[in-house]
Amino acid sequence: MNNAFLQGSLTDTVYMIQPPGFVNSQTPNHVCKLNKPIYGLKQAPRAWFTELCSYLISYGFKNSISDSSLFIFHKQDIRLYVLVYVDDIIVTGSSDNAISSFISAISSRFLLKDLGPLSYFLGIKVTPTKLGLHLTQAKYVSDLLSKYNMLDATPMTTPMNTENSLTRQLDQPIHNESDYRAIVGSLHYLSLTRPDIAFPVNKLAQFLCHPTSDHWKALKQVIRYLVGTLHGGIHLKRH
Repeated sequence: MNNAFLQGSLTDTVYMIQPPGFVNSQTPNHVCKLNKPIYGLKQAPRAWFTELCSYLISYGFKNSISDSSLFIFHKQDIRLYVLVYVDDIIVTGSSDNAISSFISAISSRFLLKDLGPLSYFLGIKVTPTKLGLHLTQAKYVSDLLSKYNMLDATPMTTPMNTENSLTRQLDQPIHNESDYRAIVGSLHYLSLTRPDIAFPVNKLAQFLCHPTSDHWKALKQVIRYLVGTLHGGIHLKRH
């Protein structure tokens, strides 16, 4: 969506000072009453989502109970799915004609750019295959490794040592607790397409409050495992 936040509607009365470069010299102390939300306004994201949600429901979509960002259209043998993340939207369904009709309809209501077949979304690369879709986060992993200077780390064959169990009473506390929390959070998002690291990430997340050097060592093993499995992913079959 182009300029998504500007396409919403305000329900509150909001004023702002005159922006730099556009101050009226005759009334410099006057303020502007907003007719539309703008970027930086705390009401803008909600106003945009409410506007989009109202349109989708009027079109015939229903909001998913399990995920508020997912909308489902079901009429006879046609199913459409719309997944929304702020101004990035995925549209898929059982009928190419129905998808095209929907995109044409929504483009007449909102300014948008059709980027074509899905290839990359929120750090996830989507590769179509004969059997379905292959999802990977190789670039996401590379950026993570590069950020913490571990691109050249020695790869590990397993993400976790099964011989040593992690507890709260282990070695010395670490000084870079914020890095520990940031990396574990990044790995948590990565586990969407890498279920092979889901268990160790879950285990490491239990020690976010007071990580020790043993927890840091275990975290580095997960990262070193990713060095050797950079292009690993998950395959979603058609059926």
